[in-house]
Amino acid sequence: MSTETIQVSGTTSPDNWSLAAGASKQAAVNQPDDDATSYLSSGVTSNTEQHFTLSPAALAIGDTITQIDIYARGRRPGAGANANFVVGYSLALQGGGTATGESGTLTTTNTWTDFSYSDTGLSALFGGSLTLYVKNTQARDAWITTLYCTITYTPGGATAQPVRTIHQFRLRGNP
Repeated sequence: MSTETIQVSGTTSPDNWSLAAGASKQAAVNQPDDDATSYLSSGVTSNTEQHFTLSPAALAIGDTITQIDIYARGRRPGAGANANFVVGYSLALQGGGTATGESGTLTTTNTWTDFSYSDTGLSALFGGSLTLYVKNTQARDAWITTLYCTITYTPGGATAQPVRTIHQFRLRGNP
């Protein structure tokens, strides 16, 4: 097994959160955690989403992803009410299709807090693209200063074919 920690490399649609402080949306959520120096704001409209593209350096097409861990650091404005949000991913699969995952509700407070979501037990052949997102789930402002992921995978080769066969079986089994 190998792991790769991946920072966001760009934005994609939907692109609805505002850059509240910092040079760019990507810089605002990439490490190091700098809290109020650079962050994104969801605003107070429910279900606003911010999607990001990622550019893995080591993860290659055909590698078998077994786990995705997403890390976020967030808070709410000082005097506001706690805000709920979720984080998630979308992964293109080799041979077509996508794999997705989304956290349960995460709740901000008035201090910067670290959040994480793990999707384990995956057996997904990487198809070349990966996006992360953050979405507020109520009409309250949430701030995010960090968003990145760690991918656990097995490099392609002898293990790739059996995983692809299993995946195709699962797709045929779904109506």
